[in-house]
Amino acid sequence: MSRLTAGRMLGRVDALLPNQYSREEKMRWLAEAEGFVLREVQQLAGALPEVTEDYVLTAEAPYDQMYRYYVEAQIHYANGETARYNNAAAQWNNAFLTYKDYCCRTAASRRTTAALRLF
Repeated sequence: MSRLTAGRMLGRVDALLPNQYSREEKMRWLAEAEGFVLREVQQLAGALPEVTEDYVLTAEAPYDQMYRYYVEAQIHYANGETARYNNAAAQWNNAFLTYKDYCCRTAASRRTTAALRLF
């Protein structure tokens, strides 16, 4: 399965949630979500990469759906739809934490650091 690009993700958002916001605005929101993933999960220091239409998102399937929830939450927030925003934000939070947990579990098995052994 190929990795999801930013352009394809925004196409999914537009298909599921028709809206009046520009592609640039939605791309900015998507870049914010990618920034959270890179800083909080991947521990990236330094400048964040520019998110363009062809940018391949960091999270792979099935975790890539969290990006959709973030953009949808921002659309609902901008529309003043509080209940819909709360639902989408809760989905984003759950998906983000699930992805973060997944990364911690899989990275822990690859670590070569010695563990503290208690007798």
